[in-house]
Amino acid sequence: MGACATKTISSDKTMAKPEAASVSADKTTTGNDNENTTETSVQEFELKKRRPGCTGMFWRSDPTGTTGLASNANWPRDGAKLRGQVVVTSNGEKWLLATSVLQKGSTQWKAAPQGAAMPFEYNNHYYLE
Repeated sequence: MGACATKTISSDKTMAKPEAASVSADKTTTGNDNENTTETSVQEFELKKRRPGCTGMFWRSDPTGTTGLASNANWPRDGAKLRGQVVVTSNGEKWLLATSVLQKGSTQWKAAPQGAAMPFEYNNHYYLE
């Protein structure tokens, strides 16, 4: 099996959203009623899953629309660690705007493609913690 991918991206808002070990108080917001909130500090999370199937998740496009996804290179496999900035979209979904990825079993962090993002919750299957 390969990475989990669908044409629609959903998040289960009834699931508890994991918080980072340390969260910066610095936040930036954009827009008015369609506001996105972004943590300015880089944080680290692990890609975990609740059930078998798939071997990782393809990158998603930046949900803020600020940067287009350059490629799906080096998509995170099960157990990968991701670094980036947390953003909460205007509809309340929490995402990580990824800057780098450390695949499970590797010791070398690699840059994530420009515009790469990962939802904190995907289809009650994958989640970031």
